[in-house]
This record gives sequence, C-alpha cells and structure tokens, in this order.
Amino acid sequence: MRSIPTSGFELPDRYEKDLLHLMVRDAHTLFVYWEVGNRKRWLCSQHFECDWGVLPKVLRVYDVTSVYFNGNNAHRHFDIETTPEADRWYIHGVSADTVWTVDYGVYTIRRQFVPLLRSGAVRTPRDSIAPWGAPLQPTVPEARESVKLPTRIQPYDFENFSAYHSWMK
Repeated sequence: MRSIPTSGFELPDRYEKDLLHLMVRDAHTLFVYWEVGNRKRWLCSQHFECDWGVLPKVLRVYDVTSVYFNGNNAHRHFDIETTPEADRWYIHGVSADTVWTVDYGVYTIRRQFVPLLRSGAVRTPRDSIAPWGAPLQPTVPEARESVKLPTRIQPYDFENFSAYHSWMK
C-alpha cells in the first residue's frame, strides 16, 4: 500500500479575505475569529501613516438584544484589546440570553475606535429555565410594525385528495 503525500494538502495561513465570524460557545462565552486582507491592511497603514503591526487591535463587543443595530444604538458595549498577531479570541463573561455582535478595528492615537470588520449577530442561550408564560423568542418592535403579513393562501384541490378513497366508479 502506498502512502499519500501530505505536502500538497497544507492549508494556507491566510486566505486574503476580510472576514469576521462570531460563534457561541456557551451561555457566557463567545468565540470570534477574523482575517484582515492585505488591501485593508495597506489602506490602514497609509491612512494612519504607520505600520499595520504597530496599530492597537481591538474587538468591540455590542449587546444588540431587540434592536435593529445601526452601529450606535447598542444597549452597551465593551472593548477588548488583542495582541497584534491574534486572529481568534474567546470572549468570556457575556450575559446569557442576549444577542451579541462584534466589530474588529483599531484605535487612533486619541483612542478613538475605527471599525474595520463586523460580525453577524448571535444569541447566547439561556442559563436557566424559562419562567412560565415567558415568550421563548422576543420580537423586535420595529419588525412587527413594518412587516406586512400575506393574505391567506387558499387550499388547492389536491390538498383535499385522499389516497384511501375510491374515486373511480
């Protein structure tokens, strides 16, 4: 039996894509991983007039439960400064039953946050049993107002067809 060469199956260190993915580990922990492509790194270096490795990298974590998030209307947020070479991070101590999203960015010299990437939103699970009568999934009030429910679809003839009934005479 011949051995299969593994040198052609190595994964690259980078894919040259701008991406930021947020995942739930448990009710109080999130996991995020990211990649900033060379083009965006170069643009940041040119704009801030310094090397990409010198810029302080930051994860900004937003609580966006029951809101249409526009970047400024989160209930709360907190920042986590990462190491320059990091491309993944565990975020511990988040609240259960909460919707979170994360921005990856840099600080300016005046400690202003400049976002570069944004993740999708994830919901952490409950860490306790739901109280009796509580809704399992709350809704966003703006969504209820703006969504037009379609009219009822009338049933077709085949929906009333029974395979056990003899239609032949």
